[in-house]
Amino acid sequence: MSDWAVIKLVAGREISERIHGRLIRVMTIATALLVVVGVTLPGLIKGSSAPTRVGLVGSSAQTLAPTITRTSAAAKVKVALSDIADQAEARTLLTSGKLDVALSAGADSATVEVKSSLSATVRAVLQSALDGAHFRATLAQAGIPAAKVLPALEAVPLTTTVLQPKPADQTARYIAAIAAGLLMYVSLALYGGAVATGVAQEKTSRTAEVLLAAVRPGQLLTGKVLGIGSIGLGQLAIAAAAGLIANAIVHSTKIPSSVVALIPAFLVCFLAGFLLYAFAFAAAGAMVSRQEEVQMVTTPIALPLLIGYLLVYAAVGSPNATWLKVLSFFPPLTATLMPARIALGHVAPWELPLAALIMIASIVGMARLASRIYSRGLIHSGPRLSLRAALQLSKGRA
Repeated sequence: MSDWAVIKLVAGREISERIHGRLIRVMTIATALLVVVGVTLPGLIKGSSAPTRVGLVGSSAQTLAPTITRTSAAAKVKVALSDIADQAEARTLLTSGKLDVALSAGADSATVEVKSSLSATVRAVLQSALDGAHFRATLAQAGIPAAKVLPALEAVPLTTTVLQPKPADQTARYIAAIAAGLLMYVSLALYGGAVATGVAQEKTSRTAEVLLAAVRPGQLLTGKVLGIGSIGLGQLAIAAAAGLIANAIVHSTKIPSSVVALIPAFLVCFLAGFLLYAFAFAAAGAMVSRQEEVQMVTTPIALPLLIGYLLVYAAVGSPNATWLKVLSFFPPLTATLMPARIALGHVAPWELPLAALIMIASIVGMARLASRIYSRGLIHSGPRLSLRAALQLSKGRA
């Protein structure tokens, strides 16, 4: 049987064991639901904003309707105007919640009534409309044609030139970058830890000795990594698909325009990052003598993942910094930082192939080193191996 056929058998065994477990199904559903909620909630919140209901009490206030409509449109404030016969009716509507604001206007003053509070923007709109109407009335009483005065009061056109404009969806890009970093950190730590735990279980239960009688250590290691990686990639793909479908349904504007490129880039980065870390986690799992030691030996490996996630926040503050670009090519940090930079829109086309080549070379090197430690650590009995002892074993000196 060829090496690839054996690896497929081992990977199929890993997939079968995990896919029939209840935990994996619960995690898949929970991850998909979390993504759907994150996508739909901002759109639903935004879509639920209603215009401020303004009641114009009496004929004097009702003559202000055109002015209020123009002023609110210029200020981009949504208002819904309605005519109210008298103050008593207005207070009844305010108390019942059918009206938000009641405006009464006299010759020299105006009164606004609300149930509990008044938005500063709505108050500014009403004040501007009242001031404009009062100005025109004063001109008319003085016999001065408004057409001669109003041009002098028009605002001077002011053109703004932005040298380095920010994308309209800048905030959404920030959110996507942080979300991608968090999801990558949690996913790699979770599935990498699953590899280490699985290796430790097989070693301490002597199952590995039985398996090694039928397959070579390299085949067993590669199959285990690919099997668990396939489960993780499948879960993330389901979550990404659920998010895209939910976004298409609610038409959320919180998803950045780069989402089409971000999702496949995230999945590719997850696969590359998982392979790099999974081989290291597998080697660590082979170094223990008891399952309780797994956490201890995997903590140093998971530390770069945490550092990469924390650096995402620095990336949001300085997305075009040189140090950030350099660190994103450092293999232990690439899987976390590169998706964040893609979400922020600060990755040049030539950077992706270069990062891919570096990651491939790193994965091959890590796989070779991990395979040596793994093959000797599985059959090692006695106390937990130190890193130095494991490296000596990998070189055949112990």
